[in-house]
Amino acid sequence: MDLELNDIQQELASTLNKYLRTEYDTATREAILKSEEGFSRDQWNQFAEMGLLGLAIPENYGGAEMTFAEVAVVLEAFGRALVLEPFLATAVLGANAVLAAGSEEQKQEILPAVCEGQTFLAFAGLEPNQRYSLTTPSTTAAAAADGAVTLTGEKNSVLGGDVADHLIVTAVENGDLGLFLVAADADGVSRVAHRQADGLGSASVKFDNAPAQRLNGADAHEVVAELLDTANAAIMAEAVGAMEASLTMTAEYLKTREQFGAPIGANQALQHRAADLYAELEYARSMALYSRLAVTAEETGSEKDRHRDVIAAKIVIDESARNISQEPIQMHGGIGMTMEYPIGHYAKRLTVISRTFDDADSLTAELAEIGGLIEPHAADLN
Repeated sequence: MDLELNDIQQELASTLNKYLRTEYDTATREAILKSEEGFSRDQWNQFAEMGLLGLAIPENYGGAEMTFAEVAVVLEAFGRALVLEPFLATAVLGANAVLAAGSEEQKQEILPAVCEGQTFLAFAGLEPNQRYSLTTPSTTAAAAADGAVTLTGEKNSVLGGDVADHLIVTAVENGDLGLFLVAADADGVSRVAHRQADGLGSASVKFDNAPAQRLNGADAHEVVAELLDTANAAIMAEAVGAMEASLTMTAEYLKTREQFGAPIGANQALQHRAADLYAELEYARSMALYSRLAVTAEETGSEKDRHRDVIAAKIVIDESARNISQEPIQMHGGIGMTMEYPIGHYAKRLTVISRTFDDADSLTAELAEIGGLIEPHAADLN
């Protein structure tokens, strides 16, 4: 098994990293963050022109028909630059939901517009008082005599929901979980935009007999499970990029910040702390790769095996993100606490990532419930 990036992936990483260094620097990001929408439509159009929004979408829908491996390369680069645009919400969560469960007509309507940067999507699965559960929603779907479907309920923490043109919504219809496509400007849909601690946009959305289309091209439980695993693998790649940039910035600070006539990096204790963090980064990078392989393996095991591998990797990533977000601020001292200095923004993003779809407690409990990473076997003493 070749674990290195292939030539196409290396070129993608090189081109995108170069673009972000020159066109998405700290000053540019700060201006975007302070803008009314909190993201740049010009940057979004650039990402569309570069083909990033349709990397894993088939060619007959306007995409590049690549794999999640290429998407992970993009997310890692976006993590280094702390990109604010709703790539995860639209190109990962939304597009994959439509691709997996939509009809041919729905795919033709939605996916080409996503690739061209004309349509924003959001996945609305989390609900108030439901914590991280996605398969037992209180939102209900009702069918009229003419076959039309309406949704009633409430969703919160809808990533990208503040700007989405279409929402993919989980709801219960006749006791069964279903996926539904809802136009964000439809009658009966109301939303309140929020800005997360890391600057990314989200929304709370209410549905009051809102018209919807069924996405019934596949089993909803399987689609939601695969969607969550893919999204977790995606933000793990992003976390690795953010952790790497955070440590690079910290190493430069240790080399240049002088105290008592010498760089503070000359202090052996700080050297040891930095070395420990770099070792932890490589461990996290390995786990992000492990999760990527779990969702891209050609010969996949059961859904349980894939999910087990992803959440086990996420537990490690979350712990690394906590350490690599807090320690650099400590090493920077007072300047690390200011809004004007970038290191704190990396800490915010890494903190939010570790609580986006789950948290350490829920992941640990779930991994224990399914038997741990390595299933126990009784020893044969004969």
